[in-house]
Amino acid sequence: MINIPDISARKCDSCSIPIKEGELFYHCRTEIIAGKDHNVEELKYPDRIIAQALAELEARDEQELLDDIYQEIILQLCPECRTILLQRIHSMVNSCKSCAKCQPQPKMKKKGKLLQFSDRKEPEKDSF
Repeated sequence: MINIPDISARKCDSCSIPIKEGELFYHCRTEIIAGKDHNVEELKYPDRIIAQALAELEARDEQELLDDIYQEIILQLCPECRTILLQRIHSMVNSCKSCAKCQPQPKMKKKGKLLQFSDRKEPEKDSF
């Protein structure tokens, strides 16, 4: 089973302030997944390239190899640290978009959404 932290001991993973039971906090989950555009079929000598890559892999630590392919980062954040994290992410994505040095930035496929629920109760409708 997954290790679930004790709620009574929850704290912000960034600033370490305690988050008391019932207080607002944010659960942030980020995945970093490797990607590559080259196809082995398009390369001139694929067998040599595969053999060289396998030789390089043998010399590396297994966890290091796995981290190069996939990482998951999970954070519990207080509201202030959530704001700071969002600002930092937006500054990475929304930096200069037109100069030759920066190149066009990737487009975000999904934007975060905030659901707000009204405290007011809807009036009951008469049923006929």
